[in-house]
Amino acid sequence: MTSSKNISIRNLKLWYKDAQALHDVDLEIAHNKVTSFIGPSGCGKSTLLRCLNRMNDRIPHCRIEGDILLDDKNIYDADIDVVQLRARVGMVFQKPNPFTKTIYENIAYAPRIHGIMSDGPKMDELIEKSLTRAGLWKEVKDKLQEPGTALSGGQQQRLCIARTIAVKPEIILMDEPCSALDPIATAKIEELIDELKKEFTIIIVTHSMQQAARVSDNTAFFYMGKLIEFGETRDIFTKPKEQQTEDYITGRFG
Repeated sequence: MTSSKNISIRNLKLWYKDAQALHDVDLEIAHNKVTSFIGPSGCGKSTLLRCLNRMNDRIPHCRIEGDILLDDKNIYDADIDVVQLRARVGMVFQKPNPFTKTIYENIAYAPRIHGIMSDGPKMDELIEKSLTRAGLWKEVKDKLQEPGTALSGGQQQRLCIARTIAVKPEIILMDEPCSALDPIATAKIEELIDELKKEFTIIIVTHSMQQAARVSDNTAFFYMGKLIEFGETRDIFTKPKEQQTEDYITGRFG
């Protein structure tokens, strides 16, 4: 895994048809830290997250201006291989989405198609390592040939995290990864995030301010498609500089 520099987002604007969803976003995302995006529904936080691995490419009439630099290279340049980009910038979705395959095949699939590894003892080792890092190995080591969809919701989400880290990304995007989970499963995912940031840069969109306060080093607050404030999480939650941030955090709106 190469050492990634910060992600630099510069003067980013985005439109869906004629509706502007992001306005002049400038943001530096630090390596090996957890950065959370918070703000009310429809404020642009998930839209921005999806820009970071070009998931918005799939949306008709979506137009982007500005730069997102990874290792000083704009990920929207014409010569960027989007498949390779998505191997470097993995994504975990709101609802666990394991493939309708065995637990083993869920993890083995991506390393195979990316040409990282073929079947054999090394693949077995990768499966075990990925599941171990996702905190799931002990629970599933005797069930590897059973379907991933048979696991509980929290286990399915950890399986999806294991699947993401199997291709050795540098960055993991998480779009409200706990919103479909119960408090116990949520606590396990949060512990896992804390563990994974030793190796990965993590960006999480969350509706839960308590979760942002617990898991993230830095927090960005968005409102109406604009980045209102960005800083260390403890500062954002205890001494925000902007009145809008304070109003949102104290529950006056949102």
